[in-house]
Amino acid sequence: MTTYGLRPQIAGITAGVVIALVVGLGAVVASGREAAPSAPAPLAWADGACVRRTGTAVGLVVCDQATGRVSRITARPPHCPSDTDEFVSLGSGRTACVRNVGGRHPGDAGNGGGVLRAGDCVAMRGGERPCAEGDWYGRVTGVTETARQCPLGTIEALPLKGGQVACLGKDGRVVAAGDCVERPALPTSVRLLVKVACGSERAWARVTGRVESPTRCAEGSDHYLRSLRGTEVICLSGVGATRGGP
Repeated sequence: MTTYGLRPQIAGITAGVVIALVVGLGAVVASGREAAPSAPAPLAWADGACVRRTGTAVGLVVCDQATGRVSRITARPPHCPSDTDEFVSLGSGRTACVRNVGGRHPGDAGNGGGVLRAGDCVAMRGGERPCAEGDWYGRVTGVTETARQCPLGTIEALPLKGGQVACLGKDGRVVAAGDCVERPALPTSVRLLVKVACGSERAWARVTGRVESPTRCAEGSDHYLRSLRGTEVICLSGVGATRGGP
């Protein structure tokens, strides 16, 4: 009976010793595995990388310091997502497409930067301009590989670098049938025409159409101007104009 009475006590003491030893051993093992903090992984230009603009320079940073994030690494000319705010040339024919983190987004339609698309405004030479500033030539209806692919509502196709064209509607300085224009100082290009109110003393002629050749001008047209590309003419009717103009 005494023996059976002692067993629980011995077992309890033994268990307590074992637990203490295990706990102590765990502490030793954990302590033995501690090492110096490893260096952070080097930053790299890749999809999802975080960047920060400082003046004219854009560099890689940890994300809590970022002003932008890379959405895609692409070739040149860049084929970036439509919401791209900025392009960063990486050399070796590579470009980083960057979307700003919060704040201003010039890449959004009409804001003057990023990827050219429907709703954006462009200068006469094709550079994008903020639509709110008003200093632009035309508003984009689409960007296509050829003028024949432009959507309905397109009045003019503006060649872009890289071989594409910006399809332009009748907004801005783009002239369309029914518009009245001043007499151009250099009567050699459609894009030199300036729209004015038809009742104005400055009105020189009314646009009757934009066609592929003078022979297709509408009846009543008595003058035309050829575009710089030589693939389109703008037909006119007005006082002092002569058929078969410059």
